[in-house]
Amino acid sequence: MVERLFQVSLVQLKLPLVVVNLVVGVLLLAPGDCRAQRVSRLPVIEEVVLDNGCRVLFQPNNSASTVAISAVVRVRASQETRLTAGIRQLLALIVAVPDPWPKQIGLCPPSLRLEASANRDGVALRVECLPQDLTYALSLIRHQLFEAQISRESFERARHQLSKTIQANRHLPLPVAFNTVVKELYPSQAGSWPVTGSLASMSVISVERARQFYSDHFRPNVTVISISGNVTVAALKAETEELFGELLPGPEYRGERFTPHPKIGEPYRWMMRGLDKSAIVTAGRAPVIGDPEYPAAVVLSALLGSGMGSRLFQALRAEQSLAYTVQAALTPSTVCSYSHVLATCSRSNIEAVRTEITHQLADIASNSPTEPELDRAKRFAINSFLLSQQRNRDVAHYLGVFSSSDPAKGLHTYRDFSQLITEVSGAQVRNCCAQIFSKPATVIIEAISES
Repeated sequence: MVERLFQVSLVQLKLPLVVVNLVVGVLLLAPGDCRAQRVSRLPVIEEVVLDNGCRVLFQPNNSASTVAISAVVRVRASQETRLTAGIRQLLALIVAVPDPWPKQIGLCPPSLRLEASANRDGVALRVECLPQDLTYALSLIRHQLFEAQISRESFERARHQLSKTIQANRHLPLPVAFNTVVKELYPSQAGSWPVTGSLASMSVISVERARQFYSDHFRPNVTVISISGNVTVAALKAETEELFGELLPGPEYRGERFTPHPKIGEPYRWMMRGLDKSAIVTAGRAPVIGDPEYPAAVVLSALLGSGMGSRLFQALRAEQSLAYTVQAALTPSTVCSYSHVLATCSRSNIEAVRTEITHQLADIASNSPTEPELDRAKRFAINSFLLSQQRNRDVAHYLGVFSSSDPAKGLHTYRDFSQLITEVSGAQVRNCCAQIFSKPATVIIEAISES
């Protein structure tokens, strides 16, 4: 998961605006066979790199009536400290609600939608608007990400809201389970703490510290702005150059330093009252976007727990009725990447479910999956990707996620996603499973009914 990010201050080098056309080829698969295929072209993706390092990506959709914009600031959880954990989530809450409203960009159009979020890789601000409001939307993004004046009132409001979320998550099984597996897999890793932070960090972070963190880290050279919708590329280039081209870049991001894989012992157990379902989560360190093993990790997740034909659904529900829900997913975070399988069950079935999960993971790690289940998993992954291309909001989101996760290889992975998935072999899936789940962390949430 180690990556080196190429970030150069283009303002200092006085390099011209760079425009790169990237043609996306997506494979549409015939039902039932991943080898039967024909090529369908998606719209051209255009990349504009401004002189200050800000990257703007555009995937046109002439049939859409709206425009979706995703602006991702690549400020990692590892750039926090344990005592300032959650400061990026605080800032996400603040920039999602302009306060005070920036009068210099005019009145807000009634059609505009604004939201923000944080994960371990960065802070994302998303806007949906009508095409005629594109200038307003981009102006709002510039103000909120780079020019916002963080008032004490908005800071306290965000801190109060986040503190309530932290309190609630302490009594919810899945946040507890996922926070624990990350801590188990990355015990000494900067950024392995919960994205929301802790009640202790909420008591330490001040409005002055939040303002300083915002000023230091929210910079154009670590920002990717991805746009999907019915607007012209010529207008987009002019707008982004005018609005974002003169912003000053920040220091170069140096990448992550990873701790050795820890020795993990017996499963970590939590007893939680008031629940009617227990949960088991098994996870391992996983490849990230841009890694050669990433496509195989995607197929592995689909094979394990995506849909009723998946390996764990068949083993835990269709054949034995041991579990209520089954899930597998890959979280390819640059900071703490992991792949997990999850099952919920009755308290009496915990050990049986855990044994079956262990058996299935060991079987895939030793024996390649059959051709039918491999084809099903690859179709599931590709079809999910193609379905995400149907909405501007999803296109802008995933285009930004792939590009910001790995500036060197992420866009290539997005562009060739279907082809990369199609080429995954059973041996690659087997090796990937052996690598990810050779030293897994397991967390068991044992439900204790109040009655």
